[in-house]
Amino acid sequence: MTARDLTAEQRAADYFHHIDMGFLNRRLCMSALMQDGRAFYAQNARVGHDHLTRLSNDHLLVTLLLDRCDSVGAPTLIEAVGKGKPKYLFRSTHALAPCPEVYTAERVTQQVLTDIELDKPLRLSYHTEHIVSSTGKMMLAQGSDDNYLESIVGLVHDKDGRWEIEPLVMGAPWLDHPRNGKHSGDLMWLGRDFGEILAEDIDEFSNLTDVKVTSADEWMSVMRDLSEEDVKQKIATLFAEPTKKDWGGERNDLFTAQMHVLGGRRTAAFLLKGPTNFREMTLDMCGKRADQVLRLTESGADISVVQHSHQIGEAVRSTLRQLTVTPGRAKKYCTIDGQTTYRILKANKLL
Repeated sequence: MTARDLTAEQRAADYFHHIDMGFLNRRLCMSALMQDGRAFYAQNARVGHDHLTRLSNDHLLVTLLLDRCDSVGAPTLIEAVGKGKPKYLFRSTHALAPCPEVYTAERVTQQVLTDIELDKPLRLSYHTEHIVSSTGKMMLAQGSDDNYLESIVGLVHDKDGRWEIEPLVMGAPWLDHPRNGKHSGDLMWLGRDFGEILAEDIDEFSNLTDVKVTSADEWMSVMRDLSEEDVKQKIATLFAEPTKKDWGGERNDLFTAQMHVLGGRRTAAFLLKGPTNFREMTLDMCGKRADQVLRLTESGADISVVQHSHQIGEAVRSTLRQLTVTPGRAKKYCTIDGQTTYRILKANKLL
């Protein structure tokens, strides 16, 4: 599935991003909750040792852990390794290399896959006794070979020659949770696709659907000659915002608190890329180790938007998602490629 398979209302909603845990280190989770969290768990956990009771209590434990991550502002894994600390709590969703050893070994290491080139590899290290479901074991064993994603809360340690990750919980991105209301069950399988909004979901851009493009040359002939500054000025006009002068350390090219998504007001930060490199956008066009995308997502906006005059590559899209959509946190992202930019500007008579 993709974002287009969701309804506009589903894309716009701020659902609670839960984890359907396949791995759970209960001791480490309890330690991370601190005293208040442990007291709340003790008061609200169900009594019993049957499977459903234990499952309910595990979901409560993970929910409290995600609330703890929100309260301390736990970053993504990529952000955490850039902190320069010996140990850091993070929450992220990533693809993992296959690890069939989970079926036979007591302790395993497993590589975390990322499109960003880091100074040393990211490796999970964990005891398999903390795997709590057969489905979770299968997902860890098959990893990216079967296109599985793992939402992870863990501690990343700065070790010689590697970043070593001590996971607290791992599992599928999951939206089936009481906080997501009566439609929670309908959302069950949408966890890995949630978080992206489309340009047409944004009220200020929604009339782009009135513009039909008949050929690649139609939009490319315009976008290759439209400078980044021109695009910035025109997009800012749609939000009645002034523009700012570019400088090397900026977090974004445009920030607005006047964006509306299905009538609801949102803040948005934009990373704009003009036609200087008129080709598909790749991570090498986003600064060293994609730091421009990283800074964009650190702007604090509800929606992080990447716009380019040409197409936007899959590595840019997946990295933007990794840095935006994290367990517990309701943040969103949007990509606006050259054809979509053309349609927005033409629909609003800005060409």
